[in-house]
Amino acid sequence: MKLQLLIAGQLPSCLETRDVWQSVCAQHGVGLEIIEVEDEHGQAMIDKLGIKSFPVLLADGKIRAVGRPDPQHAADILQNLLIS
Repeated sequence: MKLQLLIAGQLPSCLETRDVWQSVCAQHGVGLEIIEVEDEHGQAMIDKLGIKSFPVLLADGKIRAVGRPDPQHAADILQNLLIS
């Protein structure tokens, strides 16, 4: 499974979300790619998926979570992704 987190620059909510997802993924031994909306790859993903809100967690190219989860909710989301 390929996890990607699309964040909007230095917005506090995006930075906090990045920290939550990085921590949860590290605890579960899962890789996480961080993508900035300002770079070409980020813009291409926004256009392809029609993303309007940030931050966004993608699993295998599909939107799986939007916004900033607390660590337990992020762990629950990741666990569900791992067993599905």
